[in-house]
Amino acid sequence: MNMATFDLNLLRVLDALFIERSVGRAAARLRLSQPATSNALARLREALGDPLFVRSRDGMVPTPRALELRGPLTLALRQLQEALTPPPTFAPETAKHTFVIAASDHAQMVVLPRLVQDFVRYAGLRLRVVPLPRDFPTAELEAGELDLVIGVFDLAPGDRAPRGLRRQVLVHERFVMVGRRKHPALRHPERLDLSLPQLHVSPRGGTEGKFERKTKLRRNIVLFMPHYLVAPWVLSSTDLLAALPERVAHRFAEVFPLEVVPVPMAHEPLRIQQLWHPNRQHHPAHRWLREQVHAAAQASVR
Repeated sequence: MNMATFDLNLLRVLDALFIERSVGRAAARLRLSQPATSNALARLREALGDPLFVRSRDGMVPTPRALELRGPLTLALRQLQEALTPPPTFAPETAKHTFVIAASDHAQMVVLPRLVQDFVRYAGLRLRVVPLPRDFPTAELEAGELDLVIGVFDLAPGDRAPRGLRRQVLVHERFVMVGRRKHPALRHPERLDLSLPQLHVSPRGGTEGKFERKTKLRRNIVLFMPHYLVAPWVLSSTDLLAALPERVAHRFAEVFPLEVVPVPMAHEPLRIQQLWHPNRQHHPAHRWLREQVHAAAQASVR
C-alpha cells in the first residue's frame, strides 16, 4: 500500500465498522450516507488486499487480517485525536509542572523576587533557573528544554537574539552611577570625570560597553567583571565607581553602604526582554508563565 496515495479518512470508516459491525450503523456514526460508507469499505478492501469484514447472521465479522489491524488502528487514532485536541486550560492551583528559564543575573534580580512569591503559592509548580549561555539557546527553546530566555540582547555584534523568536520587552533600565557612601566624586555627578577608576560588568566578556561604541568616549575601566554578584562588595570597599542598571543599583544600596546618583550623560536605556519559540505561543501553561514574568518585572521597584 502506498501511503502517499492512501486516503487516511478510510481509517475512520474501518474503526467505525469495528465498533458497529454494520455498514448502516457505521454510516450513522460517521454521519455519512450508506452508499458512501459501502464505497469506503470497498476501497479499504482493495487497498489492503483483504475482505476485512464478511457477512454472517450476527452481522459483519472481522477477518483475521482485520483483527490484526484493530489494536494498532485504535491506538493510532487515539493518539492523533489527543495531538489535535487543544491543551486544557492551565490552572496553577492544580497543575504539576516545572518551568525552565535561562536568564542573566541582571534579569534574575529584576524578575525573580516577585515571580517566586507567585510560584510558592502553588504546591505543584516548580521553577528552574539556569545561566544564560554564551551562545543563544535557540535549539533548546525549539525542543522545549527551555521555556523562556530573559535578558538584555542586541547590545553588540555577536550578541543578537535570532530572528523568528517571539519577544516582549519587560522593562527599560536606565543607568545610574554607584560608589561607596560619601565618595567625593558623587557629590557633583554633573561634573563626573571619566578618568576616575571604574568597574564594568560585561556578561559576554567584552572590553567596552555600548556607551563607548556610541559616544567614542573612553572610561577608565580598571576592573571587568562577568556578573553583578561581587560588584557591591568591590564598590563599597574601594574608590571604584560603576555605571549600573538602576534597579540593580538600588537593590545593592538597600544592603550595602552605597550611594546612587543619576548618570550625567544622555544614554539609551537597556531593554530587558523575554523571548520564546513560536511553537509555545498559544500553550496555556506557557502563556500563564509569560504573564507572570511580565507582571513581576512591572512590579519591580523604581
